[in-house]
Amino acid sequence: MRYFTGPWPQGKRGAVCLSFDCDFAYAYTRAPRGAVNPPDGSDLINKRPRSLSGYSRGLYGLHVGLPRILDFLAREGLPATFFVPSANIERYPSVFQSIQRAGHELAAHGHEHENLAELRDDPAAEAAILQASLTSFRRHLAIAPAGYRSPAWDMNAHSPKLLQQAGFLYDSSLFAGEAPYSMEVYDPSVSVLELPIDWALDDAAYYLFLKPPASMAQYHDPDEVARIWQAELDGIVGHGGVFTLTCHPSVIGRHHRMAILAALVAHARLRGDVWFARMAEVAAHVRQGWQAAA
Repeated sequence: MRYFTGPWPQGKRGAVCLSFDCDFAYAYTRAPRGAVNPPDGSDLINKRPRSLSGYSRGLYGLHVGLPRILDFLAREGLPATFFVPSANIERYPSVFQSIQRAGHELAAHGHEHENLAELRDDPAAEAAILQASLTSFRRHLAIAPAGYRSPAWDMNAHSPKLLQQAGFLYDSSLFAGEAPYSMEVYDPSVSVLELPIDWALDDAAYYLFLKPPASMAQYHDPDEVARIWQAELDGIVGHGGVFTLTCHPSVIGRHHRMAILAALVAHARLRGDVWFARMAEVAAHVRQGWQAAA
Protein backbone atom coordinates (compact mmCIF):
# COMPACT_ATOMS: atom_id res chain seq x y z
CA MET A 1 0.00 0.00 0.00
CA ARG A 2 1.05 3.56 -0.65
CA TYR A 3 0.67 5.97 2.28
CA PHE A 4 1.20 9.74 2.25
CA THR A 5 3.59 10.69 5.07
CA GLY A 6 4.61 14.16 3.93
CA PRO A 7 5.90 16.65 3.30
CA TRP A 8 3.32 18.56 5.33
CA PRO A 9 2.68 22.34 5.32
CA GLN A 10 4.92 24.69 7.28
CA GLY A 11 7.49 21.95 7.73
CA LYS A 12 5.27 20.09 10.19
CA ARG A 13 5.89 16.41 10.81
CA GLY A 14 2.26 15.28 10.74
CA ALA A 15 -1.34 16.40 10.90
CA VAL A 16 -4.04 16.38 13.58
CA CYS A 17 -7.72 16.40 12.61
CA LEU A 18 -10.36 17.00 15.26
CA SER A 19 -13.63 15.56 14.01
CA PHE A 20 -17.07 15.52 15.61
CA ASP A 21 -19.96 13.26 14.58
CA CYS A 22 -23.19 15.20 15.13
CA ASP A 23 -25.47 12.16 15.28
CA PHE A 24 -27.67 13.56 18.04
CA ALA A 25 -30.72 11.35 18.50
CA TYR A 26 -30.25 9.41 15.28
CA ALA A 27 -27.55 7.31 16.87
CA TYR A 28 -29.83 6.30 19.74
CA THR A 29 -33.22 5.68 18.10
CA ARG A 30 -34.28 2.92 15.75
CA ALA A 31 -37.35 2.64 13.54
CA PRO A 32 -38.23 1.42 10.04
CA ARG A 33 -37.37 3.92 7.33
CA GLY A 34 -37.88 4.17 3.60
CA ALA A 35 -34.45 3.51 2.10
CA VAL A 36 -35.14 4.52 -1.50
CA ASN A 37 -36.96 7.71 -0.49
CA PRO A 38 -35.39 8.76 2.81
CA PRO A 39 -37.53 11.08 4.92
CA ASP A 40 -36.36 14.62 5.49
CA GLY A 41 -35.81 14.21 9.21
CA SER A 42 -38.74 16.33 10.33
CA ASP A 43 -40.49 13.40 12.03
CA LEU A 44 -37.74 12.14 14.32
CA ILE A 45 -39.80 12.17 17.51
CA ASN A 46 -42.63 10.43 15.63
CA LYS A 47 -40.40 7.41 15.13
CA ARG A 48 -41.61 6.35 18.54
CA PRO A 49 -38.34 5.27 20.20
CA ARG A 50 -38.78 2.75 22.97
CA SER A 51 -38.22 5.51 25.49
CA LEU A 52 -37.27 9.15 25.53
CA SER A 53 -33.85 8.39 27.00
CA GLY A 54 -32.20 8.13 23.58
CA TYR A 55 -33.92 11.23 22.32
CA SER A 56 -32.86 13.18 25.41
CA ARG A 57 -29.25 12.00 24.96
CA GLY A 58 -29.32 13.50 21.49
CA LEU A 59 -30.77 16.75 22.81
CA TYR A 60 -27.89 16.96 25.30
CA GLY A 61 -25.45 16.76 22.40
CA LEU A 62 -27.33 19.40 20.44
CA HIS A 63 -28.01 21.94 23.17
CA VAL A 64 -25.13 21.38 25.64
CA GLY A 65 -22.27 19.38 24.11
CA LEU A 66 -22.09 21.09 20.73
CA PRO A 67 -22.04 24.68 22.05
CA ARG A 68 -19.38 23.65 24.57
CA ILE A 69 -17.24 22.17 21.76
CA LEU A 70 -17.67 25.25 19.56
CA ASP A 71 -16.70 27.55 22.43
CA PHE A 72 -13.60 25.45 23.07
CA LEU A 73 -12.56 25.53 19.41
CA ALA A 74 -13.08 29.30 19.26
CA ARG A 75 -11.01 29.90 22.40
CA GLU A 76 -8.20 27.71 21.07
CA GLY A 77 -8.39 29.05 17.52
CA LEU A 78 -8.73 25.53 16.13
CA PRO A 79 -10.36 24.27 12.93
CA ALA A 80 -12.48 21.11 13.00
CA THR A 81 -14.57 18.85 10.79
CA PHE A 82 -18.19 18.05 11.69
CA PHE A 83 -19.78 14.95 10.16
CA VAL A 84 -23.54 15.33 10.04
CA PRO A 85 -26.45 13.01 9.20
CA SER A 86 -28.18 15.28 6.71
CA ALA A 87 -31.60 14.81 8.29
CA ASN A 88 -30.18 16.81 11.20
CA ILE A 89 -29.35 19.59 8.75
CA GLU A 90 -32.99 19.47 7.68
CA ARG A 91 -34.16 19.67 11.30
CA TYR A 92 -31.66 22.24 12.57
CA PRO A 93 -30.35 24.23 9.58
CA SER A 94 -29.41 27.32 11.59
CA VAL A 95 -27.18 25.24 13.89
CA PHE A 96 -25.05 23.99 11.03
CA GLN A 97 -25.07 27.29 9.22
CA SER A 98 -23.51 28.81 12.34
CA ILE A 99 -20.84 26.09 12.38
CA GLN A 100 -20.15 26.89 8.74
CA ARG A 101 -19.85 30.62 9.49
CA ALA A 102 -17.34 29.80 12.24
CA GLY A 103 -15.04 28.41 9.56
CA HIS A 104 -15.35 24.71 10.28
CA GLU A 105 -15.85 21.97 7.70
CA LEU A 106 -19.17 20.16 7.39
CA ALA A 107 -19.08 16.65 5.93
CA ALA A 108 -21.58 13.88 5.18
CA HIS A 109 -22.54 11.13 7.62
CA GLY A 110 -25.51 9.37 6.05
CA HIS A 111 -29.01 10.78 6.04
CA GLU A 112 -30.47 9.27 9.22
CA HIS A 113 -27.33 7.47 10.42
CA GLU A 114 -28.18 4.38 8.36
CA ASN A 115 -26.34 1.12 8.95
CA LEU A 116 -24.72 0.32 5.59
CA ALA A 117 -24.42 -3.35 6.56
CA GLU A 118 -28.18 -3.52 6.08
CA LEU A 119 -27.76 -2.20 2.51
CA ARG A 120 -24.95 -4.47 1.37
CA ASP A 121 -27.22 -6.09 -1.23
CA ASP A 122 -28.98 -2.88 -2.26
CA PRO A 123 -26.54 -0.36 -3.78
CA ALA A 124 -29.45 1.54 -5.36
CA ALA A 125 -30.88 2.31 -1.92
CA GLU A 126 -27.45 3.34 -0.64
CA ALA A 127 -27.02 5.63 -3.66
CA ALA A 128 -30.44 7.18 -3.01
CA ILE A 129 -29.46 7.94 0.59
CA LEU A 130 -26.24 9.58 -0.61
CA GLN A 131 -28.21 11.75 -3.02
CA ALA A 132 -30.69 12.73 -0.29
CA SER A 133 -27.74 13.77 1.85
CA LEU A 134 -26.16 15.84 -0.93
CA THR A 135 -29.49 17.52 -1.59
CA SER A 136 -29.75 18.61 2.05
CA PHE A 137 -26.22 20.05 1.99
CA ARG A 138 -26.98 22.01 -1.19
CA ARG A 139 -30.36 23.25 0.01
CA HIS A 140 -29.37 24.47 3.45
CA LEU A 141 -25.60 25.05 3.31
CA ALA A 142 -25.04 25.72 -0.40
CA ILE A 143 -22.10 23.32 -0.53
CA ALA A 144 -21.16 19.91 -1.84
CA PRO A 145 -19.39 18.18 1.07
CA ALA A 146 -15.85 17.06 0.30
CA GLY A 147 -15.85 14.29 2.90
CA TYR A 148 -17.90 11.32 3.97
CA ARG A 149 -17.95 9.14 7.07
CA SER A 150 -20.19 6.08 7.10
CA PRO A 151 -22.46 5.73 10.14
CA ALA A 152 -21.00 3.23 12.62
CA TRP A 153 -17.90 3.01 10.39
CA ASP A 154 -19.52 0.20 8.43
CA MET A 155 -19.10 0.00 4.67
CA ASN A 156 -19.92 -2.38 1.81
CA ALA A 157 -17.74 -3.50 -1.05
CA HIS A 158 -19.74 -1.25 -3.38
CA SER A 159 -19.56 1.83 -1.10
CA PRO A 160 -16.22 3.21 -2.42
CA LYS A 161 -17.55 3.29 -6.00
CA LEU A 162 -20.71 5.08 -4.86
CA LEU A 163 -18.60 7.71 -3.08
CA GLN A 164 -16.56 8.21 -6.24
CA GLN A 165 -19.69 8.60 -8.34
CA ALA A 166 -21.10 11.10 -5.84
CA GLY A 167 -17.97 13.26 -6.17
CA PHE A 168 -16.43 12.94 -2.70
CA LEU A 169 -12.76 13.87 -2.28
CA TYR A 170 -12.19 11.72 0.80
CA ASP A 171 -13.69 9.16 3.16
CA SER A 172 -12.95 8.62 6.85
CA SER A 173 -14.55 5.30 7.80
CA LEU A 174 -11.88 2.61 7.49
CA PHE A 175 -8.88 1.33 9.44
CA ALA A 176 -6.06 0.23 7.11
CA GLY A 177 -3.37 2.64 8.20
CA GLU A 178 -2.30 5.71 10.16
CA ALA A 179 -1.68 7.93 7.13
CA PRO A 180 -3.80 8.82 4.09
CA TYR A 181 -4.09 6.26 1.30
CA SER A 182 -6.22 5.72 -1.78
CA MET A 183 -9.39 3.63 -1.72
CA GLU A 184 -8.11 1.96 -4.87
CA VAL A 185 -6.94 -0.81 -2.53
CA TYR A 186 -10.62 -1.74 -2.23
CA ASP A 187 -11.63 -0.97 -5.82
CA PRO A 188 -8.98 -0.21 -8.50
CA SER A 189 -11.35 2.19 -10.25
CA VAL A 190 -11.71 4.42 -7.17
CA SER A 191 -9.39 7.35 -6.40
CA VAL A 192 -11.18 8.68 -3.31
CA LEU A 193 -8.70 9.25 -0.48
CA GLU A 194 -9.05 7.47 2.86
CA LEU A 195 -8.19 9.34 6.07
CA PRO A 196 -8.12 6.35 8.43
CA ILE A 197 -9.69 6.09 11.87
CA ASP A 198 -9.57 3.70 14.81
CA TRP A 199 -11.87 2.79 17.68
CA ALA A 200 -9.10 3.66 20.14
CA LEU A 201 -9.39 7.25 18.90
CA ASP A 202 -13.17 7.45 19.37
CA ASP A 203 -14.71 8.79 22.56
CA ALA A 204 -17.71 6.43 22.30
CA ALA A 205 -15.47 3.38 22.77
CA TYR A 206 -14.64 4.62 26.27
CA TYR A 207 -17.80 6.37 27.40
CA LEU A 208 -20.92 5.46 25.41
CA PHE A 209 -23.31 3.69 27.75
CA LEU A 210 -26.64 2.29 26.55
CA LYS A 211 -28.76 -0.18 28.40
CA PRO A 212 -27.66 -3.78 27.73
CA PRO A 213 -27.69 -5.66 25.45
CA ALA A 214 -27.41 -2.82 22.93
CA SER A 215 -24.06 -1.31 23.90
CA MET A 216 -22.19 -0.73 27.12
CA ALA A 217 -18.75 0.79 27.59
CA GLN A 218 -16.96 1.12 30.89
CA TYR A 219 -16.49 4.67 32.18
CA HIS A 220 -12.74 5.20 31.91
CA ASP A 221 -10.58 7.46 34.00
CA PRO A 222 -10.04 10.59 31.88
CA ASP A 223 -6.32 10.53 32.66
CA GLU A 224 -6.16 7.04 31.15
CA VAL A 225 -7.90 8.13 27.95
CA ALA A 226 -5.68 11.22 27.74
CA ARG A 227 -2.57 9.01 27.98
CA ILE A 228 -3.84 6.72 25.21
CA TRP A 229 -4.68 9.57 22.87
CA GLN A 230 -1.43 11.40 23.53
CA ALA A 231 0.62 8.24 22.93
CA GLU A 232 -1.22 7.59 19.68
CA LEU A 233 -0.72 11.18 18.57
CA ASP A 234 3.00 10.96 19.28
CA GLY A 235 3.33 7.71 17.37
CA ILE A 236 1.22 8.70 14.37
CA VAL A 237 2.68 12.18 13.95
CA GLY A 238 6.16 10.80 14.59
CA HIS A 239 5.73 8.59 11.52
CA GLY A 240 4.38 11.41 9.35
CA GLY A 241 0.75 10.35 9.55
CA VAL A 242 -2.61 11.93 10.35
CA PHE A 243 -4.04 11.63 13.85
CA THR A 244 -7.82 11.62 13.33
CA LEU A 245 -9.80 11.97 16.54
CA THR A 246 -13.51 11.15 16.44
CA CYS A 247 -15.77 12.61 19.11
CA HIS A 248 -19.51 13.01 19.61
CA PRO A 249 -21.13 16.05 21.24
CA SER A 250 -23.34 13.77 23.33
CA VAL A 251 -20.25 11.97 24.67
CA ILE A 252 -17.22 14.29 24.74
CA GLY A 253 -19.41 17.21 25.83
CA ARG A 254 -19.32 16.25 29.53
CA HIS A 255 -17.02 18.50 31.55
CA HIS A 256 -14.43 15.87 32.56
CA ARG A 257 -14.17 14.66 28.95
CA MET A 258 -13.68 18.13 27.52
CA ALA A 259 -10.69 18.26 29.86
CA ILE A 260 -9.22 15.29 27.94
CA LEU A 261 -9.62 17.21 24.69
CA ALA A 262 -7.97 20.29 26.17
CA ALA A 263 -5.03 18.23 27.45
CA LEU A 264 -4.59 16.60 24.04
CA VAL A 265 -4.49 19.96 22.25
CA ALA A 266 -1.98 21.32 24.76
CA HIS A 267 0.18 18.22 24.29
CA ALA A 268 0.10 18.56 20.49
CA ARG A 269 1.00 22.22 20.63
CA LEU A 270 3.88 21.56 22.98
CA ARG A 271 5.38 19.24 20.35
CA GLY A 272 5.55 22.14 17.88
CA ASP A 273 5.47 19.90 14.81
CA VAL A 274 1.73 19.35 14.37
CA TRP A 275 -0.50 20.78 11.63
CA PHE A 276 -4.05 21.24 12.93
CA ALA A 277 -6.30 21.07 9.87
CA ARG A 278 -9.77 20.42 8.56
CA MET A 279 -9.96 17.04 6.91
CA ALA A 280 -10.73 18.51 3.50
CA GLU A 281 -7.52 20.54 3.77
CA VAL A 282 -5.54 17.38 4.51
CA ALA A 283 -7.13 15.54 1.58
CA ALA A 284 -6.44 18.42 -0.81
CA HIS A 285 -2.83 18.62 0.34
CA VAL A 286 -2.34 14.87 -0.15
CA ARG A 287 -3.87 14.99 -3.62
CA GLN A 288 -1.63 17.89 -4.61
CA GLY A 289 1.43 16.16 -3.18
CA TRP A 290 0.82 12.98 -5.12
CA GLN A 291 0.10 14.90 -8.32
CA ALA A 292 3.35 16.86 -7.94
CA ALA A 293 5.30 13.64 -7.34
CA ALA A 294 3.75 12.05 -10.43
